[in-house]
Amino acid sequence: MAQAVNTYVELLTGTDGGTPGRIKVPDGKTRISQIISAIVVDGGVTVDIGSNFTLKLSGTALREAEQEIGVGGIGGTEVGTSVGNSLESYPADVQFVDIKVKAGSELILNGAYSGTDLGTPFMSITLGFD
Repeated sequence: MAQAVNTYVELLTGTDGGTPGRIKVPDGKTRISQIISAIVVDGGVTVDIGSNFTLKLSGTALREAEQEIGVGGIGGTEVGTSVGNSLESYPADVQFVDIKVKAGSELILNGAYSGTDLGTPFMSITLGFD
């Protein structure tokens, strides 16, 4: 996510960070039941940081309006004149949702973060369909 804060960008859909693409809702599926998210930042944090991450779902697959869902946050505090070297790891977050979708239609995933410019943050999203 190399965009500026408060700016949505279409998420890459390949696990290898490959070509951007849109998701086709699988046949027979009528809703998104889970959103599984993980947030990380690449690089050394050199200042106080704090950002919230938002996933926006849009496209012809949605039966109702676009959806904006908070999917995580990152924070760090500068200690004295330098940042303390600490590493924290959190498991992926699972949210149970009920977002109506149309099978075979296109779903667009966009991500944004607000707060401090983190440099190069990453957002991983997995959707569970029923």
